[in-house]
Amino acid sequence: MSLKKFFSLFFIFIFSFLLISYIFIYKFLEFGFLSLKKEEAKKVISKVEFYFQKELDKLHNLTKDWAAWDEAYLFMQNKQPYFIKSNIIPETYLNLKIDLLLYTYLNGGIKAGGLFNKENKKIYINKEILHLVKSTLEKFSKKNQYNYKKLIIFINKPFILAVYPVLRSDFTGVPKGYLFMGKFLTSEELDAVANLFNIKELKILKSDKPSPEINFIKVDLKEVILEKTWFLNDQALKLRMGYIVVGESLIRSFIFYVVITQISLLLIFAIMVSFLIDKHILKPLLKLLKEIDQVKNKEKTRLSLEYNTKEYENLAKVINKFLEDISIRENIYKTVAEKTENLIILFDKERNIIFQNTNTKRYFNSEELKSFINKLLEEAKGLNFSEGKLKINEISFKNYWFNFQVIKVFKDLYLLIGQNITELKLKEDALFRMATHDFLTDLYNRRYLEDVLQRIAAASKRGEKFVLLFIDCNDLKKINDLYGHLVGDEVLKSVAKAIKENIRKEDLASRWGGDEFVVILNHCDKNTGIKIAERIISNLESSEIKTDFAKIKPSVSIGLVEIDETKEINEILNLADKLSYKSKETGKIEYD
Repeated sequence: MSLKKFFSLFFIFIFSFLLISYIFIYKFLEFGFLSLKKEEAKKVISKVEFYFQKELDKLHNLTKDWAAWDEAYLFMQNKQPYFIKSNIIPETYLNLKIDLLLYTYLNGGIKAGGLFNKENKKIYINKEILHLVKSTLEKFSKKNQYNYKKLIIFINKPFILAVYPVLRSDFTGVPKGYLFMGKFLTSEELDAVANLFNIKELKILKSDKPSPEINFIKVDLKEVILEKTWFLNDQALKLRMGYIVVGESLIRSFIFYVVITQISLLLIFAIMVSFLIDKHILKPLLKLLKEIDQVKNKEKTRLSLEYNTKEYENLAKVINKFLEDISIRENIYKTVAEKTENLIILFDKERNIIFQNTNTKRYFNSEELKSFINKLLEEAKGLNFSEGKLKINEISFKNYWFNFQVIKVFKDLYLLIGQNITELKLKEDALFRMATHDFLTDLYNRRYLEDVLQRIAAASKRGEKFVLLFIDCNDLKKINDLYGHLVGDEVLKSVAKAIKENIRKEDLASRWGGDEFVVILNHCDKNTGIKIAERIISNLESSEIKTDFAKIKPSVSIGLVEIDETKEINEILNLADKLSYKSKETGKIEYD
């Protein structure tokens, strides 16, 4: 007897039984379906409410960022005349995706901004805006002025509104006014939200029944329409929603009630069915699974074809053909993997190594490899594993550098392909050092320092403290003329050595010109800078360069300037240079 004939008879019997049972339980299931739909409707409406709450939070955070801003704070005090031209422009509304941007005084007077008309790209103020500002500020209190966000009906449309006091960028200072931000919820946006939650209809309306209860307007097997008043905890709003509930929950509920009703009747023919299933399905299936395990454990290479059903025999033939194809492909892949210079590793989700080529063993033993894979994937958690592929560049291990690519080749199977880039990395590092360091003193060169000075200027405007030392070698030209440039180079090296030994790790030293050096002392005040400069001079006083003709004691003149937001970089450098020349005359460290 074939499986096709067996299952045909079996399903004819089952179908007849279910058809008779269905007549009796239909009404019972209908009641269950409707109850499930109503419960699901409540859950969906909660999700919609949560979605709009998140939209309110997003707008409030944006309003907070624009309100707590030094430029806006000065603008409200008439100290920033270009603020409107730079910020309250059509591009701002379009980039922020808002319809309202309005700065007001504390009493509600309009300072700047308004509603944005996307068609003519005009910013305007009308009586509805004035009414909105007045009614909103009347509801303010000390408790809610820093957290005011609300969904309202404005000009007969749903409108998200957020208000925040105008403060300094560090959220301090007495509020100088308020920033209103808002956006209309267009029909297109509401349709998009409806599509997101599989909702047929979604409307936000004014509430004429201030009650927190959910009201079901229509409930049947085709459609559910309901209203939620007190939407977003606002008794003036309500949400109307209509949708059709479909999916797994409906099917599961149907099966559940059918099984409960029919289970007693199924016991009558369960023994007969189990006997047939055992003979024609289970025993052949167990035999097939047992042989598959034997193939998996490499106890045998093929399945036997002795089955009492034609289908199992054909299945065994297909599996045998598949096993042959796998064996051929496995040999090809192993050959290719062994020929390549790359590292090839195959592992599963438990990090078990299934295959590794010989080249991998040059760098890792088995324990090191497993540990390295764990470390690699741990570091890659924050990266984007899109389309089953993940690239991880410049990973170091045992003085080697690698690029890796992880490919998900199956559900729980991963292929790791590694490339040794150590030689390339060393060349890149050497080129970077050549581009940023002075070849004679091994300090940073002038080009690199000029780039750093721009960042330091920006940091000083944020309140960070820096000190600049301008160091000039004394009598270097005279030493070059008397003893030659090689001795002069030794003097420069001695000065560079003294600088490096007496500054901190976070400080930066560079050769600025022929006999000039510039040192940037990070997070440092003038007094600390003077001490560091004194240590450099003291170090040089104890050093000596011996030549065939004389003993030379290197010495320097130092000009010191604090870097702050009041001075430009060129001004600081010129001042430090002048102070170093003055230091040559006085023999002391000169500072501003």
